[in-house]
Amino acid sequence: MKHDIHMKRLAIVYPKAIGDFMFALPALHTIRQTWKEIHITLVVKRKQAPIALPQKGILADEVLVIGGETSWSDVRRELNALNVDTVIDMAGNDHAGLIMSCRRGRRIRPHRSDCKGMCAIYSPFAEAMPKLPVGLHRVDELLTFARYLGAQDPIYSFALKLPDRAIEESEKMIAKHGLQPGSVVALNLGASRDSKCWPAEHFRTLAEGLIANGHRVALMGAHAFKPDNHYDRRLVEQFTREGLVNGETCIDLTTDATLPADVHLQRDTHFLRYSKIPKLVVGNDTGPLHLAGSVGDDAQNKTLSLFGPTNWGRYAPYDQTRLFPDTPQGEWNHVFCADVDCGPVGTEEACRCYRSKCSHKKCMHELRAETVLKGALAMVETT
Repeated sequence: MKHDIHMKRLAIVYPKAIGDFMFALPALHTIRQTWKEIHITLVVKRKQAPIALPQKGILADEVLVIGGETSWSDVRRELNALNVDTVIDMAGNDHAGLIMSCRRGRRIRPHRSDCKGMCAIYSPFAEAMPKLPVGLHRVDELLTFARYLGAQDPIYSFALKLPDRAIEESEKMIAKHGLQPGSVVALNLGASRDSKCWPAEHFRTLAEGLIANGHRVALMGAHAFKPDNHYDRRLVEQFTREGLVNGETCIDLTTDATLPADVHLQRDTHFLRYSKIPKLVVGNDTGPLHLAGSVGDDAQNKTLSLFGPTNWGRYAPYDQTRLFPDTPQGEWNHVFCADVDCGPVGTEEACRCYRSKCSHKKCMHELRAETVLKGALAMVETT
């Protein structure tokens, strides 16, 4: 397929979550390198903004953020003012569909079967992509959008530009705790959905086992995150009362009320992805794990992913050495999940309870701490 030579101003609409933004990076890098001369506007959700906004001038000429006081109609008006001639919806969700609903020029959206909610109904006259092949990782799904536009060679890069302040805060935190390269196992405690959270008692057992085997543990997470009632901070406070967090063998890297939330996330991104301090990152299926572990030309970090209601073959940190469905343990990222009868089957995106309140969460409860500890020790011994 030849490059689209008629495309002068492109908008990429992708309002989703932090981990989803990481999955989109190879497609964004590919599009930027293929069409260096065109004007690119990237539309993201507010939760993606701390990671997306610093990419202005690198992956996109403009970054628009939907959320808060900025509605989908505001974004649509801004795209009109920018004289965008091509809009591609890579999200396939309701927010993206509303932005696409009254756009002039060329509009491209996912196939109806790959859309969620009312997206396809909001933009019935948009150009529909072919149906996505089954069994692809989300990274490779998103790269099909770049190929549809005419990009020939995918760029598997997850490189991120981070603000100087974020790097400085990360280095300050490292110095404060006297951390050296490869000196800690980082445990990321929370997740954006309660159904994806590994139980607190399992994390405690894992931390105690790592400490007993001579490893220093660092607890990671958001200092303030209202959607989950500040779960990470509350868990660290509990572990501190119980004596697990002592500032030596187990340190708290979540609590810093002096930092704005966006800088806190950017700081943690540098620490987890670029600092080389963690020898292993263990965590639930959530944004920080993908920030740490997606393998590209900029970073190769070892991660251990705890999966339950979501399909690891599609959503685990990207590692080309890990093949779905037969090889959950790649060279860089290992996946652990419990053998339960209610998990996603085959290429299903998630189990039935994922988007509703699960009454038992046995997929996470039955993923035993002893199993994860054994896997973690095997990984750090080969670091």
